[in-house]
Amino acid sequence: MEEYHYSPLLDNANKKSFRLLSLLPGDDEATLGCRIQNFTLDHAPPYEALSYVWGQKDGRTVLVCDSGLLHIKHNLERTLFALRYPDRSRSLWVDAVCINQKDYDERAQQVRIMREIYARAERVVVWLGPRSRNVEHALHLARNLGRMIASLHPSPEDHFASFWDQSVVKALAAEERAGRVPETLFAATELADLFDRDWFSRIWCVQEVFASNEAVIKIEDIEAPFSELVSVAQYAMLIRERYLPSQPLEFWGVVANHKYGGRPFSSIEGSVGNLEKVLISTRNFHATDPRDKIFALMGFADESKGAVAAYTPPESYSDATGTILIRRLVGFIASRVPGEPQQPRLLKIDYHKGLMEVYRDTTRFLLRKAPRVADVLGQVQHTEETISNSHWPSWVPDWSRPKTTSFPAAMPLFTADSKWLLQSDKRMSPAEPNKLYVEGYCLDHIVKISDCIEVEVNERLELEFLWSQLFDCPMLEGFRIGYLYGESLLQAFLAVLMMGELGCVLYDGFLNPEELPSKRSDPKFQRLYQRAMCDGAAFILRSLELGHREGSAEISVVSDLKQQAKCGVAAHYERAAKTGSFGRRLFVTAAGRIGLGPMR
Repeated sequence: MEEYHYSPLLDNANKKSFRLLSLLPGDDEATLGCRIQNFTLDHAPPYEALSYVWGQKDGRTVLVCDSGLLHIKHNLERTLFALRYPDRSRSLWVDAVCINQKDYDERAQQVRIMREIYARAERVVVWLGPRSRNVEHALHLARNLGRMIASLHPSPEDHFASFWDQSVVKALAAEERAGRVPETLFAATELADLFDRDWFSRIWCVQEVFASNEAVIKIEDIEAPFSELVSVAQYAMLIRERYLPSQPLEFWGVVANHKYGGRPFSSIEGSVGNLEKVLISTRNFHATDPRDKIFALMGFADESKGAVAAYTPPESYSDATGTILIRRLVGFIASRVPGEPQQPRLLKIDYHKGLMEVYRDTTRFLLRKAPRVADVLGQVQHTEETISNSHWPSWVPDWSRPKTTSFPAAMPLFTADSKWLLQSDKRMSPAEPNKLYVEGYCLDHIVKISDCIEVEVNERLELEFLWSQLFDCPMLEGFRIGYLYGESLLQAFLAVLMMGELGCVLYDGFLNPEELPSKRSDPKFQRLYQRAMCDGAAFILRSLELGHREGSAEISVVSDLKQQAKCGVAAHYERAAKTGSFGRRLFVTAAGRIGLGPMR
C-alpha cells in the first residue's frame, strides 16, 4: 500500500479549513483504520480534540488511512487503540495526522487557528498514558483534596487563594489517621507521579486545555474531569516538597487559577498573561520543535489577540486604571472580530525561519514593545556552549534550554530599574539583524563575586560561607554595620539572597508579584519587610547554633536577633533564600552595593 497523500485544505477567505480523522471501529486486535476529510470550522460535524505527547524517542508505525499508509509514532498508536470504539466511528482532531507536517505553510496556518480548533471541539481528551498501580487511588485522593479545599475556601476565588495552604495537608493527614482515605501514602505518591508524566511538560498542552470547553483525562479505560486533577497541582508540589518554582507544575497552578478558580492573570479576555510573563513561566516546558516554544504561546498570551493587544503595555508597568480598561476593551473586541488576529510581523508564525531567527525576532519585539524596558534580557542564560557559539547573538535568550534560576532577574518586585525606559534600536540596520544597539552608562564596578549558589531543597544553605566570600568581617558584625540605604549590612545581605525585601512573602504563599506593594513608604511594605527580617533572624539563630558562641559583642547581637526572631519562622526565610538565589552568584561593588548576578 502506498503512502497517504493529503488533499489540499479548502481555500477560503478566512483560512479556517481543517481536517478531521474518523477513527474506524474495531476490536482490540484489529488493525487501526481511519478516514480523513476536509471541513471548515463553521461547518464541521461534532468532534473531540486529542491532547497528547508525541514522544521524543518513540518509534514509528503505520496507520491505514483511506487507501494509503500514514506513519505515526507508537504513543499515538497506543492512544488511538484506547480511544477506538468497537461498534462505531469516532470523530477526532489529532495534530500529527490532521496536519500535513511536511508542509511548513500549512503547519503555520493550522497553528494560527489551533486555539479555535480546540475551542470548537465538544471536549478535549487528555491522554496521560498507561494505567499504573495506584492511579485510581490517586484520582480518589484528588477528589478528596478538592472537597477539603472547597470546605476551607467555599468561593472559587478563595479556593485557589493560598498556593501553599498547609491546612489542607494537615486535614489530609487527619483523614489518613482516621482511616477515611484509602492507602493515602501510595495515593499521594501516585498523584505526584501523575504530574510527572510527560504531558504536563509539553508546551502545546497548555493551549489545548486552556481553550477547551470541557476537558477529560484518560488513562487507558479510566476517565475523570481534567479540572479535578489540575486543581490540586499545587498540593502535588507540596507532597514532593517542590517549592522551587522552576517546574511546569507551578504554571499548571496558574492555569487552574485562571480557568477554574476565577482569578484571571490578564485583563485581556482569553489570555493567561503577556508574552514575556508566559515565556518565563513555561521555560521548562518541552516541544518536539523548539520553535514551538514561541509559536505555541500564540494561542493563550496577550499577543495572540492581534497587533493592537500585542503592543498595549502590560498593567504591571502602569498605575493608571485607564491602561487596564484599554487592555480589557482590546481583548473584548479581538475575541469578537471574525477572522484571524493579525500578529505583529516579528511574531508571525513561520516555519521557514530557523530557531535563532524565531528567538531573535521575539526578543526584539519584546524590547520594542511599550513601555520599552529591557526585562527580556534578564532571561539570557550563558553557558559554555552559548558563549562559544558565535552564530547565536549574546542578547538573545535560548528558550529551548531550561531555567538555571527559579525566578528571572527582571520582575517588577525584584528589579531596581523597572521604571527606566530602554533607548534601543535607534541605529538598527536590516543588514545587521543580529546586533542590538542600546545606550547605557557605568553605575558601579563589581569587585567581589561568590561561588554559584546551587543549594537543593534538602541541603543546608551555608550563610557564613557565602558571607566570607564577600566580606572580611564576621557575619554577626554585619548587624552593626550600616548599609547604603539605612538598614544594616546583614539585613541587606539577607534581603538580597531572597531577591528583595519581600521575598519571604512571595515564596511562602502564592501571590502575584504585581499585587504586592512596590513603594517602601507603603505601610504594608514595611509590615511585610519586618516579617521577612524576623524570618531571617530566626534562620540565622537556627543555622549558626548561636547558643554555643561566646564574646561580648556577639552576645549583644544574639540578644537582638533573639528578640527579632520571636515573630519569625526560619523555614520561611530558608525557602525564600534558596529559591531566590538558586543558580546565581552574590557580588559586591566598589561602592559597597550587594547584588545577585547570573551564573556566568
